[in-house]
Amino acid sequence: MKKLTIFCLLSSTLAFGQVKIMTNEEAAQNGIDIKKLDSTYNIPFKGVRMVPETSLKSQQQFLMRVNGLARKLRSKGDNAGIMAQFYINPKGKCDYVFYTVEGKLNPLTEQRLRDSLQVYLDKYVFSNPTATPQILYQMMTVGLLRQTPKGDSTINTIEQALATTRPDTVKVLALNQLELKAVPYELIYKFANMKELNLAANELTRVQLDFTRLPKLRQLWLNNNLLTEDSLQLSPNKTLKILNIQGNRFVDVPATVRQCKRLTSLWLGYNKLTQLQNGSFRRLRRLQDINLYSCELQSLPKGIAKLKRLEVLDVYYNSLTTLPKSLGRMKRLQQLALSHNSFEVLPTQIGRLKRIQTLYIHHNKLEQLPRSIGRLRNLKILDIGHNRFSTLPPQIGQLTQVEDLDASYNNLSEVPAQVLQMPNLKKLHLRENPFTDDATLLSRSKTVLNALSDQKIDVYY
Repeated sequence: MKKLTIFCLLSSTLAFGQVKIMTNEEAAQNGIDIKKLDSTYNIPFKGVRMVPETSLKSQQQFLMRVNGLARKLRSKGDNAGIMAQFYINPKGKCDYVFYTVEGKLNPLTEQRLRDSLQVYLDKYVFSNPTATPQILYQMMTVGLLRQTPKGDSTINTIEQALATTRPDTVKVLALNQLELKAVPYELIYKFANMKELNLAANELTRVQLDFTRLPKLRQLWLNNNLLTEDSLQLSPNKTLKILNIQGNRFVDVPATVRQCKRLTSLWLGYNKLTQLQNGSFRRLRRLQDINLYSCELQSLPKGIAKLKRLEVLDVYYNSLTTLPKSLGRMKRLQQLALSHNSFEVLPTQIGRLKRIQTLYIHHNKLEQLPRSIGRLRNLKILDIGHNRFSTLPPQIGQLTQVEDLDASYNNLSEVPAQVLQMPNLKKLHLRENPFTDDATLLSRSKTVLNALSDQKIDVYY
């Protein structure tokens, strides 16, 4: 009771004020005892069923947004991580933000970040606030924190590369995040036995690699540069397996990529791929994994179905409303990630994906699933949260291998009885549906909930 009283006093002083944003040191200088504040806001929940496994999805979305603000702000030379604590009151408003900086951060960038957070947080209110005050923690990155591999066969600076007397022993050359404006070709070609080359997060506007001089290269990282279709040239090869060209300026799959005959993984996310065509994936028949994350896609070309060996397809954060019917021909697909799009219906052909094990379709506009969903007999994870389902189709009960089903944030008025037919179900997520806040509706599901409890299935609602 004492904690609640203290909190009420604090919240009343902030009710008509702005969010207080300051470093931990500034908090101490202003006489704020952060540890004492922690004990006031971090009041634990009582009970088991209502406790999130990690955090509510609304909290995750909030943290993604504030991290997005930080990523957009960058001055030259910024290379920092910011550990921030957000103090949220029961009304869903942020009262305080305390943070520490690790790494190099331009003072101008820091002030811009504080100003941006101030504007954003003063207006932000959680749509699904918890009943108690809470603290959210988030590591925000400004620029890209340099990550380099370790090991005897690894070099991660220009100085080390110039100094080595045994280039034949080097397997990994990591020259990422060094503000390179041009590729040091002659230096790179010294390492003929190299298997991995990382040139990510530089300022490269042109890359032209001769694979005859790098005959063992298997992985190439060119993400977060300034490359376009015409400025990337890769000589024909049968060695490269993994190519990451995310975060450049491509509008289509670069033609030179098709020179890599044995490519298995292609990551194209964070490019504006507005000119994808049916032939964009031509000759990439060995691809097993393709990432099209946040590429401003409004449609997928039907030619993508020619990737017969594809096992993973990720199209998160686009503007897709339909899928090509040809997708049903991708018989080896095991993971399909369609979340954060604008789907209102899914094609019946999705039922032909007999090997699919993971299906993510949360954050769309779906009100129903195709009946063919019941044919996915190898499906283990199904996430349909944050949609508009008021009922689930009977065919859900035919998904005998599903272990984890998430139907949170929908319009369900009761626990779907079909889940009792799923013999391998271990976790069922049903938070933020109408029945979770209505005792009368919840009582209608008592029999199903008791049966789920008897089967030792973890239910979160």
